[in-house]
Amino acid sequence: MAESIFAPLGNSAPSMLMVGDFTVWQTGAGLAEGFRLLGWDVTEVSSSDPLIHSRRLQLKVAGRLLYPEARRSHNDDIIVAADYVRPHVMLTVKGNFIAPETIRALRRRGIFTVNYYPDRDFDHDGMRADAIGEYDLVATTKSYQVPWLRERLGAQRVAMVHHGYVPEVHRRRTPPGETPRFLWDVGFIGNASPDKLAWLEPIARSLNGRSMIVVGNRWEQLAAGTPLAPYVFGGPLHGDQFARAIEHTRINVAVHHGPGGAHGWADEVSTRSFEIPACGGFMLHIDNDEVRTLFEPGREVDLFATPDDLVAKVDHYLTDEPARRAIADAGHARAVPAYSYHARAAEIDGLLAAHRMPG
Repeated sequence: MAESIFAPLGNSAPSMLMVGDFTVWQTGAGLAEGFRLLGWDVTEVSSSDPLIHSRRLQLKVAGRLLYPEARRSHNDDIIVAADYVRPHVMLTVKGNFIAPETIRALRRRGIFTVNYYPDRDFDHDGMRADAIGEYDLVATTKSYQVPWLRERLGAQRVAMVHHGYVPEVHRRRTPPGETPRFLWDVGFIGNASPDKLAWLEPIARSLNGRSMIVVGNRWEQLAAGTPLAPYVFGGPLHGDQFARAIEHTRINVAVHHGPGGAHGWADEVSTRSFEIPACGGFMLHIDNDEVRTLFEPGREVDLFATPDDLVAKVDHYLTDEPARRAIADAGHARAVPAYSYHARAAEIDGLLAAHRMPG
């Protein structure tokens, strides 16, 4: 193996190979910047670059045909980068397309491997379920996964680190002390699911002339013929447009996909739970024990437990702007900067220190 080009520098800076999607609003981008702020040298290997993404039918077909080769190329890229940079740590977000043999090859090179896992299940397209057990450390964002992971990996290889928000993108644009220019009364951003439809339909039926926007993939199909259909924008919205939509909506509803997968797991919080207050939005979140550990109900966010409760609170906060704005401001103060991906990088940095890794 050739000597690293940076060998003369010694080990003066901790070095990390990060694998994931580094689009500016994605988790990987926020974590990478957070580690750089902590003094890490970060080398990125994109999990998106080897794939063909297009709406054109011919390119879609080509992408499917080349998918197996693209995955192999991605794994080759990881090993080449590791041999060139010789990082102390390889950290991936989710680990899509990374083969178990690639993780083992990194560990044989003395590289500590970490998976920051933000998804509900381990058995979906792009993620081989047997790969998760190969990592030295799995930092899951899902509290319900912790017992399952500890049983299989051992307590020392499992940690809980929440989702977060990307400070460069998920931010409030309205100057302090000024009221945002609202475009919608109620909004929801997220991919469609039957559980979400069941929560949002009662709002649509009770709007009484108020405005609403629903943004995300598959809503046009799922909401067709329902009272929600007139409010579907389509989607998705990403980045600055996503942040703007949250800030310019009076009430942002946070509900999740619902139970599913092999284990019947269901999210209690998601990235939206942190992005909405970071963007300065008022958040009306489905009630559960976990969100109550993150925000103070009635002061930093408000919560609902039933469809009737949700409809009543939408009506209440649309008629009480001072209370709504006070809660939005307090929620923003709670989330920023404590719940950023920069802060999550610091949490992972602490976990690495506990494993006696550089940091």
